[in-house]
Amino acid sequence: MKKIILMVLVAFIAGCVQSKDFGYGIKLVNSINSDYNTTMESYPKSIPQIKSMLNGFSELKKLQLESGQEAFNYVVDYRILNLEAEKFYIEGQKYGQAGTTKQGFGCKSRPLIIESVGYRNKSALKGFEAVDLLREFAGRHPEDASMAGLSEKNALFLNATFYQIQADARRDSNIINNFCPKNVTLELYQEEFRKKTNFSEDFISSISYEEAAEAWKKLRGIQ
Repeated sequence: MKKIILMVLVAFIAGCVQSKDFGYGIKLVNSINSDYNTTMESYPKSIPQIKSMLNGFSELKKLQLESGQEAFNYVVDYRILNLEAEKFYIEGQKYGQAGTTKQGFGCKSRPLIIESVGYRNKSALKGFEAVDLLREFAGRHPEDASMAGLSEKNALFLNATFYQIQADARRDSNIINNFCPKNVTLELYQEEFRKKTNFSEDFISSISYEEAAEAWKKLRGIQ
């Protein structure tokens, strides 16, 4: 983070002796991407790196150009939305195959699947925002979009990617809610608690699904 802030400050100083136009802004965007070994179409592999990169672009949003400000804002906002979408997607992969129904599932995994579905839906929503912004940018500033390495083709590819993420999340949600509703899952948890814990019968029989789900996760060492 300190490195990003220093880079932006240096850029501000350098801007005093060179024209601060759209091309200048894109150089700064590319510099941040390079620092994380990414491009406009790729992302860091970890959430901490993504958060750090988001901080860098948040600082970059403060940059005021002499020309091309609107186009520059499109690029920075697009990159921020894309990074946020990727962050949510990574969070949705936290439980691996246990967070999806694709390879089979057990009802006790319901809270893991529901949590994963939630993050994947958030990812898709951010992704669709990025797609809409990119289409608007490419339509209003086609030459600047090309200079930034972006086009309508990028929007088409992203839209298909996030559509699939959303479709997979919806499928998992429908399956788990159909085959493993809360009441069925709660009964399975209660059965396991009776066999594997010293919880009292009064506690087990009165526990809610939400409480049972958290107790089950702790029992399995799932965080």
